[in-house]
Amino acid sequence: MKTRAAYIKAPWNYEIRTVEIPDVPPPGQARIKVDACGLCGTDIATATSGAKDWQPFGHEIAGTVEAIGENVTNVKVGDKVALESASSCGVCDLCRDGRIDLCAATGPWNKIALGFSERMMTPAVSCVPYDGLSPEVASMAEPSGVAFDMVKIADIQMGDSVAVVGPGPIALSATALAVHRGAARVTVIGHSHSVARLALAKKLGAEALAIDGDLDKEDSLRRKFNHVLMTAPIKFIAPALSLLAYDGRMTYIGIGHDASGMISFDANDFHFRKLQLRASFASPARYFPAVIRLMKAGVMPGADLISHTFTLDQLGAMLDLARTDKATTLKLVMTP
Repeated sequence: MKTRAAYIKAPWNYEIRTVEIPDVPPPGQARIKVDACGLCGTDIATATSGAKDWQPFGHEIAGTVEAIGENVTNVKVGDKVALESASSCGVCDLCRDGRIDLCAATGPWNKIALGFSERMMTPAVSCVPYDGLSPEVASMAEPSGVAFDMVKIADIQMGDSVAVVGPGPIALSATALAVHRGAARVTVIGHSHSVARLALAKKLGAEALAIDGDLDKEDSLRRKFNHVLMTAPIKFIAPALSLLAYDGRMTYIGIGHDASGMISFDANDFHFRKLQLRASFASPARYFPAVIRLMKAGVMPGADLISHTFTLDQLGAMLDLARTDKATTLKLVMTP
């Protein structure tokens, strides 16, 4: 079967190819008609410098099951599904010891066509059925699951004070969860150009601050927070440690490339203030059923996160907007 799929190569080159995928899925696999795919910050990093050679991309996916292979029992043809970007196998020692968060044996998907395509193949175990949401919102299950994992690892408690640094879609979803968990203060910090993102932070019940200078020079915020949820670039980790109160905890998600992945900070200060730095890396992807319920209940933002939609043929315009416009963009979603 032929399908159209987008391929990308740094810096910011893309093309739409016609590729072959199986008519009959192999055992344990499903063929998905892509209904929606969100553009992730990881995709932008791939477009900027990460893709040294041509590769398909897109991992925030909602679709419809078109065909299933042998031994597939969790979904049927016609099901609306959100796709985990990697799934645990369920049978290895890690899974049997209850550490499915450490096993990503079944993912990611094949490398012929991914989310920015008309159709793709996926392990059927990665398909999570949903209803009651538009495909565009359902594609937010993947970044929402990342936010859920981040808040869970942070272990935010009722009455805590929380600073969220870098108001992207994952951070804003985490903001909604922190408010819902009963944090007494949630402050979202971003650059002044992040107009739409800071406005949504306020709508979600948080305080929104535009700060273009150095975080460690902001005396009014110094040592005021039990938690920092960090989704800004890695270089902001060290200065944001100044926001933490005694026994404070920073939970970080993000990827640096080359030298940008290195930081340094005062280990003595870190030690004597009993600080913690935790990494949230939600692979395998988890918590899709929970975040689908939370989006349906209006607890986590869905439609409010989506600022622009594009077709597959408008992929170039979508990439250009993501690269140049930080004021009005939130989540960009492709609907083939």
